[in-house]
Amino acid sequence: MEVGVDKNSKITSIVYGVVLGVISFVLGLCSIYIVRPLAGSSLLQFTNPFFNFILFVGITVLLTFCLRKKMGGIWDFSKALKCIYIMLVINHLVASVSTFSYLAYVEPTIQEENFHVMMNARIESMEKSTNFASEEEKQQTIDASIEQMEKDNESVATMTLGARVKGFVITLLPYFLFALLLAALTKNGQKSIGNPTV
Repeated sequence: MEVGVDKNSKITSIVYGVVLGVISFVLGLCSIYIVRPLAGSSLLQFTNPFFNFILFVGITVLLTFCLRKKMGGIWDFSKALKCIYIMLVINHLVASVSTFSYLAYVEPTIQEENFHVMMNARIESMEKSTNFASEEEKQQTIDASIEQMEKDNESVATMTLGARVKGFVITLLPYFLFALLLAALTKNGQKSIGNPTV
């Protein structure tokens, strides 16, 4: 008997996606607000990867197993892929809209403040570096790095709605690949009648 993705499964996946989206939003806020207290610390460079990748992946894996258990404990690869991808897309939508709204209306200046903290940290790191042949080369590299960071910051600040939508859509591909991986890791066959396995 082939297990399909029925309406209840889709609704459950959407609910888990909303939960994951809220968690992603909170993790994003943590990575934003921890920048200033860590100014000048070597830990600063690890904040974004820790909150927005390591913790996010761990929580997503945990919620994936919870989602499978909620649906009876067993799902085949096809159902796993569809349900996980629905969860990840809804997560991305909730987290993106929440973060954009928060930064636009609640804390409109914090990104600019964090940018200057990150830029200062980058300059200090490059100034301490001994990988340059001369002080002139070091200063040229620092100047080029500052210029590039300012361009990147300006492009993010002036990003149009169309560019944001395009970025949102492009991000769906890595999420699909992540869903493929999670589906392969969590699939455990098809549900056998009278012998459910959790």
